[in-house]
Amino acid sequence: MKSLILSIAFSAILFFPPGLATNDSGSGSGRYSRCRCLPADSCWPKPSEWASFNASVSGSLIAVKPVASPCHDPAFDQAACEDAKANYTLSVWRGSFPGGYQQVNFETSAVTNETCYIDTPRSSPCGQGNVPVYAVAATSPTQIQNAVGFARDKNLRLVIKNSGHDYLGRSAGRGSLQIWTHNMNNIEFSGNFTPEGCKWKKSEEAVTIGAGVQLKLLYSALKDKGKTAVIGLANTVGAAGGYIQGGGHSPLGPWKGMASDNAYQFTIVTADGKHVTANECQNSDLFWALRGGGGGTFGVVTSATIRTFPDSTAIVSNFNATIPDRDQFYSFIADFHGFLPKLSDAGGSGYYYIFYETNSIIVGAFFVGQSNPNATEALFAPLLQKARGYPNSQVDWTQLPSFPISVGIDMSLTGTDVTASNSLLSSRLISRKFLESADGPKKLCDVFKTLGPNQNTVFIGHIVAGGQVARNECLDSAINPSWRKALIHLVFARGWETSTPFQEQAIIARNMTDVETPILAALEPDMGAYMNEADLNERRWQEVFWGEEIYDRLLSIKAKWDAEELFMCKPCVGSENWDAESICRK
Repeated sequence: MKSLILSIAFSAILFFPPGLATNDSGSGSGRYSRCRCLPADSCWPKPSEWASFNASVSGSLIAVKPVASPCHDPAFDQAACEDAKANYTLSVWRGSFPGGYQQVNFETSAVTNETCYIDTPRSSPCGQGNVPVYAVAATSPTQIQNAVGFARDKNLRLVIKNSGHDYLGRSAGRGSLQIWTHNMNNIEFSGNFTPEGCKWKKSEEAVTIGAGVQLKLLYSALKDKGKTAVIGLANTVGAAGGYIQGGGHSPLGPWKGMASDNAYQFTIVTADGKHVTANECQNSDLFWALRGGGGGTFGVVTSATIRTFPDSTAIVSNFNATIPDRDQFYSFIADFHGFLPKLSDAGGSGYYYIFYETNSIIVGAFFVGQSNPNATEALFAPLLQKARGYPNSQVDWTQLPSFPISVGIDMSLTGTDVTASNSLLSSRLISRKFLESADGPKKLCDVFKTLGPNQNTVFIGHIVAGGQVARNECLDSAINPSWRKALIHLVFARGWETSTPFQEQAIIARNMTDVETPILAALEPDMGAYMNEADLNERRWQEVFWGEEIYDRLLSIKAKWDAEELFMCKPCVGSENWDAESICRK
C-alpha cells in the first residue's frame, strides 16, 4: 500500500593498530593493507583461487552484472533485454538479481565514470559501476562463513545484500564480493519460543525467519497462521536484514513498537567466521547493537526471531484533498499537522504525501485493533469540513471495512512497487511536542514552502511513531533515541535523469546535504533521522542517526566483534575511518 514515490563525512584521526601497514599507492597484498584488493590489483585472487572458493561454497559463486547489461554489447541478448525493459521498474524483479538495486544510482560509479542504463543505445558502454563483481548465492550459514573467511583472507571489499531495498546503497560496492542472502527463505513458527540460554524467560509466540525472507512471503505465512508481526509495508523489504537492524518502522509501530523492539534473537556470522547466537542472555552486547545499530556492520545475520501476535482487525481511511489556492493549501497543511497528535491518540498511524506542484495531499490512515468505522470517520470530520470549505477544493474520503491485518497487507503487496529511480533521500524525525506547540505546524509549513519549488517536491510523512514506540523508551537498544519522542518521520527526495552527468549529480546531492537538509533539521536541532531512510551524505551522521552516547557504545562493540573492520559501509559504525567507497582507510 505504501511506496516511496521518489525513490557525500566526519574525518577522524586514524589509529593504526600494531602491525598495520599503510600503502598510499593503493591496494596492498595483505590483510593489514590500507586498501581493499580490487580486480585490477595484483593481490586480486587468481582464477584458480576463485575456483577453489566456489567449490567451498557448493558452486554458489555468481559473476554479477548490472540488470541492464543484456541490452548492451557485447552481452546483448534480445529476449533478456525485452524482459529487462518490461520489468525494469518493478522492485521484486530488480530484487531477484544480485546486481539489481532499488535505485539505479547505486549501480553506477562516479569514481570510474561507469553506468549501465536501460534507456541508452545498445552500443553505449555498460560498466560494472558499483555492482559487485561476484556474489555468493548463500543458502546456508556455512556458505556465508566460507565467504567471510575468503574475503577476510584475501582483503576483499565485502557487502551484504538481500533485495537491494536500501535508500543508502549500503549493499552495493565497487570491486566487491557480495553475500547474497536472497534465497534463505526459511520460516519457522513457535508457540513457546525461549531465547537460547534464557532459562528465566517465559515462552513467547514467535517466528524465526531466514535472512532472505521478504515481506510478501512473511505476511502470507502469518496470515495462514492467524498471526501478525511488526514488519514493514513494501514488497522487497527483507525483515531480518538492514530493516530490523536499523530499527524498522511500521504502521503497526504505534500499536506494538518498533520492529527492533520486538526482536528476541539473532543468529549471525561474525568477522572471525563464527556462527553465533545473540540475545539477552548470550552475546548481549551484539544483540543490543543489532537492534538499531544498522545492517552490514557487525556481521551477516542469518536469521532473526521476532515476536508474533494474534492477528487483529484494522481499518484503513483514505483522505485526498486538492486546494487550488496555495496560501489556503498551506494553511490546511498546518491544520493537518496540528491534527496528527489527535490521530495518534485515537490509535491512528499511516502515511501521507504532500505534492507541491498540485497543492494536493493524500493520506492513508491505519487504525490497528479497531473495527468501528464510525469512530474514525468522526475523528476526521472536522478536518474534512475544513478542507471542503475552501473555494474550488476537491476532497475525497473513503474507508474500507475492517479486515484482519495480515490478510489485508498480504493482499496489498502485489509485487508492483515502482523503483529504478536515480535519487537520494533526506529526512528528519518530528516530535509530538513540536506538532503540539503553538507555532510548530506553521514552521513546518514554512519549510514546505521553501523546499517545495525545487523539483516540485513530494514530502512523504510516515505516521509510525508515538504510542507504543514512545512507551518503549526504557527499552535498552541501539535505536536512535529520537524515535521515542517522535510522532512522524518526514522524507523528501532529490533525483535526476540518466542523461545527467556525474558532476551535476554531485551538485544536486551537495545542495540537498548542505542547504536543504539543514533547513528541515533546524526545526528541531536535537531530533535526529531514521538511518534507513536518510541523506547518505549527512554531515553529522553519527549524532543524527544515534547520538553521541549510543554511537560511542556502538564503536566499542564494533571494535570487539570486527577489529579489522571487515564489514564496512557508508554511513555505518566506524566508517569515518574509511573513504566514501569503504575501500581505503583514511
